[in-house]
Amino acid sequence: MTMCIWFDTHFHLSHEAPEAAPGILAEARSRGVQHFLLQGTSREDRDFVSNLAQREEGVLCAIGLHPEAAEEFEGMDEWRSFYENPRTVAVGEIGLDYHYAPDTAPLQRRVFAEFLRLAAELGLPAVIHCRDAFEDCYAIVKENLPSGAPFVIHSFTGTREEARAWLSLGAHISVNGMLTFKKADNIREAIAIVPLERLLLETDSPYLAPVPLRGHENTPANIPIIGEYLADFRFRPVAEIASITTANGLRLFSPKTR
Repeated sequence: MTMCIWFDTHFHLSHEAPEAAPGILAEARSRGVQHFLLQGTSREDRDFVSNLAQREEGVLCAIGLHPEAAEEFEGMDEWRSFYENPRTVAVGEIGLDYHYAPDTAPLQRRVFAEFLRLAAELGLPAVIHCRDAFEDCYAIVKENLPSGAPFVIHSFTGTREEARAWLSLGAHISVNGMLTFKKADNIREAIAIVPLERLLLETDSPYLAPVPLRGHENTPANIPIIGEYLADFRFRPVAEIASITTANGLRLFSPKTR
């Protein structure tokens, strides 16, 4: 039987253990994961992320500043050179997190808006983290991204109404192992209404391993588990889910000549 081709559109690797990266990627490739979008989240990891994307086949990267690291922001000038790398295909991971970092909310909003404006200027999709901050996140996206500008709500955990609101702005919605969690009915109810052409798959590894691996360290090799669950949930063949979600990712994230 022909192996499905998958795209992990959001994962993390430790810049403190770079020697682990080749093995992690090789295992994923052995399971049909041929395309990867590695996320940069801080000043500390952006060099590692950028360099790895240039070395490893099938690996692209997003460069940004996670909301929990908003206090690192000292202006956009130091970030611009990273987007000259044609393997840097998105601005992310950026956004708002009022769950873990509520005290920096005003700063998060300012930094998020600046990175969204940069994404619009460069014509790159934005990869957005939104946790316990829907109303502010939605308002900032609506204000700072032009109509039709591409963006992804990664690791979606919202309600059906929030999914509809994001879709109305043209969002892609990305799901991970949480889709498989027993208590994630809200996620399943929302994903049920998302058109397949707007869905992406991610692991967000090393976090959020899917059932039956919950509690273990997650890796991109687990994308097929998430895809198979989504296929069963949406009553579609696994090959169709793989084909559509991979095509969605390739359409959204591709190396550009700049």
